[in-house]
Amino acid sequence: MIEFLVFLVVLGFIAILFYKQANEEFEILQIDAERLSDLPSLYVDRSPIVIREFPVPSLGTREELAKRTHIYTMAVAPGISLQTMVERNLFESVTITLKTAEFLSKESGLHIWFEHHIFKQLLPSPWTSSLYSFRTGLWPHHRGMFKTTAFQTMIMPTQGAVTVSLVLPKMIPYLPMKWEGRQFTSLTAHDTPLLNQIQFMDVIVRKGTVLLLPAHIIVGIAPLQGSTLTPWIFQAEVHHPISRLASY
Repeated sequence: MIEFLVFLVVLGFIAILFYKQANEEFEILQIDAERLSDLPSLYVDRSPIVIREFPVPSLGTREELAKRTHIYTMAVAPGISLQTMVERNLFESVTITLKTAEFLSKESGLHIWFEHHIFKQLLPSPWTSSLYSFRTGLWPHHRGMFKTTAFQTMIMPTQGAVTVSLVLPKMIPYLPMKWEGRQFTSLTAHDTPLLNQIQFMDVIVRKGTVLLLPAHIIVGIAPLQGSTLTPWIFQAEVHHPISRLASY
């Protein structure tokens, strides 16, 4: 019995180590929303996938959230409500936490929408659906740099357009020590002297388009330069048991 448990633990560690191996090269794949059933064949490449003509619900926008007083007046920082942040354009100075983003996603209705209309369509197989779980968040304006850990991370503007900067993990040594949460577009030579050595790819994502990302990519999300409409970004992480463990 003990030997069997040890075997399972060792097998689990091997699986996690294998999962943590990053794809050091990728290309952008594209698919129409009506062909979501073809996604499992694209997952094998472990590359970003752009889904076009995606039906985005009328949720998670400034207008929709403003209709719900208990959300719009909630504090997102000491002494600053969501309404104040939006109306005074304090997006650069106020940092939205993951907990707040998850709350906004649930209260906006996007969490339930994803669970009942999208989640199962993103899974690699209906036979293993019970093994998968998800978490969602809603960010106004931008989201600072983070590393994807989920099996698939979905990025979808609910309004406006964003530039998603993708950086391979082999570029981490060129980033500042405290790069997480920073805006990728704000990095200068004062932050890292080897800034010009960082290789990255920008993907423009507008409302009606979805970007799916595999694990182990450094991501920075910023408003599309020149756009007059402040974007709101819905994000969903689809996890299997190994990605859940590897996330901690």
